Amino acid sequence: MTFQPYATSAEAPPSSPSPYATSEATRLLCAGVYLDPEFRRRVISELVEHDERSVPPSLGFDLVQVLAHALKARAAEALTGAVLAVLWLGFFAASYQPLIAHPPTAHHSSGYGYGGGYGSSPSQAFGDGVGTAAPYVANFAFLYALVCLLSWFAKTPAARDHALYAPAPPAGSPSPLRRARSGFLAVVAVLAQLGYWALAVNALRDSYYLGAVFPFALAAVVWVHRLLAARTVRERLNRLRYPDLPPVELPRRGRYRALAAAIEAEQYSPLVVYDSAQPFLGAGVPFQPWSFVLELKRRTTGRVLPEQRVPPEQPDLTARAVLDLIVPRLLALRQAAAETSLDRLRDMEVREVVFLPHGPQRAAVRRDREAVEQHLRDAVDEGAERRRHFLRIRVGAWDEQVVLSVLIRVHTQGRLLVLEVVPHVLGPVRHDYELLADAVALRGVRLRSGRPAVSAFVAGPAALQALLRYGAGPGGGLGAGADGGTALSARPTVSLRELAAESTVSLLQDLDVNRYVRTIQERVIAGVREALHSEGYETGRFEQTVVQVLEGGVYIGAMSGGAVASGAGASARAGAAGGEGTT
Repeated sequence: MTFQPYATSAEAPPSSPSPYATSEATRLLCAGVYLDPEFRRRVISELVEHDERSVPPSLGFDLVQVLAHALKARAAEALTGAVLAVLWLGFFAASYQPLIAHPPTAHHSSGYGYGGGYGSSPSQAFGDGVGTAAPYVANFAFLYALVCLLSWFAKTPAARDHALYAPAPPAGSPSPLRRARSGFLAVVAVLAQLGYWALAVNALRDSYYLGAVFPFALAAVVWVHRLLAARTVRERLNRLRYPDLPPVELPRRGRYRALAAAIEAEQYSPLVVYDSAQPFLGAGVPFQPWSFVLELKRRTTGRVLPEQRVPPEQPDLTARAVLDLIVPRLLALRQAAAETSLDRLRDMEVREVVFLPHGPQRAAVRRDREAVEQHLRDAVDEGAERRRHFLRIRVGAWDEQVVLSVLIRVHTQGRLLVLEVVPHVLGPVRHDYELLADAVALRGVRLRSGRPAVSAFVAGPAALQALLRYGAGPGGGLGAGADGGTALSARPTVSLRELAAESTVSLLQDLDVNRYVRTIQERVIAGVREALHSEGYETGRFEQTVVQVLEGGVYIGAMSGGAVASGAGASARAGAAGGEGTT
């Protein structure tokens, strides 16, 4: 046949802007970078700091949009950290100013330790008898920094990360020892807070306001940061408004333009760069894969019509011939679903993809149309070990939250037909992302009475940590690792979509997945059966084999000459009279 580029695809490769930029999965992942600092760090680390790595396929979402929102959230966090750093520096400078202007002397019988009169220093908040140690003990910047550190260590790691944002996600059940340790540190932190405010209120009588004003200034900065983050989630990531809003753009710098172009070229490309340790990265978890090997025999019995007689010079069955009979059945299924119901099969995608082993450089893989056509043409019948051709059928159910990908590989060699069917299921985006994003979108940030001020008192260390970690930004250009050195490999290592996915699906979602898998398998098997029949091969053994997959639910482990074996350690052999024996 004459090769037609993407002739067996549901549609041509998506172009920018992505058709999945407004999907529900994209919306929740973008909300996740604001609500989960750890996820935001992983997004930036994998895509920016390790820009030498290829990205796995983006099934039902747009990775560029997720990165754009992650960079926007990081910039806001860095700005907040810078403002808090200035506040802290000003607080320390103001607290130490009396020490420079009025150094302590030993001859003051009043015991305040300062040359000025009463009220000239916060050390007078301690009263008489403090002596020369008063400047150090009564330094409010030092005391409040100590309070912040104690409160910082009293929190769980998740709560520390969320100090600038919404409440931390629920943690698992801690051990009794850890629970006792956390309780002790929490009591110490509360006592430190009460002690500090006792001193600050006492200092107000001496007209020293900085000790009480600074914590509220700190809380105001954090509160503004929370309001801005909540406004972004409420206005840009609202479930109802998000599909109609224009996409967020990456920073207008050459490096990010090159990075966006690389991601856009890879995330929907028919050429998938893979690591042999995890070849189907990004597709989720395997769902009942099966395969068989069938010996091809020409039909010699039964009634053979003249037009079905196969001349001796007839070439052997090819993988392309099998695929050309499978794909029309899948497209007809999609058309029927679109005409008769609202079933998700109406949006089924059918595409040919080629899996390529990773190389030393990300840009080494050509992705122009000519190169893609060449790979699709050469790989379909080659049966190679490293470069592999698959037909990928994808169904994005539940608003692209549950993604089913059925990868089919047909390989013919000699007188054997190899059929591999590898379904994968990608679970929905984390449920807490959806709940928190919708709650913020509907009500904004609504915290319990008194919580904003109390929680903001310990936000300084969190913001400063964010400033130190992200303020300078990652170095290097496209093709350089986080250390700025030469990249060792372009292999993809992490799927951010899998990282933010639930490990399980609901019962309704599981029923839908089973229905889609069985429907697709029926069409695939029917196409293979017709290919065998039209090319003049026996189909009896094939039909006896696949009926167990369609009706009995037996997933094949090995097969030779028409015999079936299922389960771990099973074996099979063909019977002497052409029957099958299984064990």
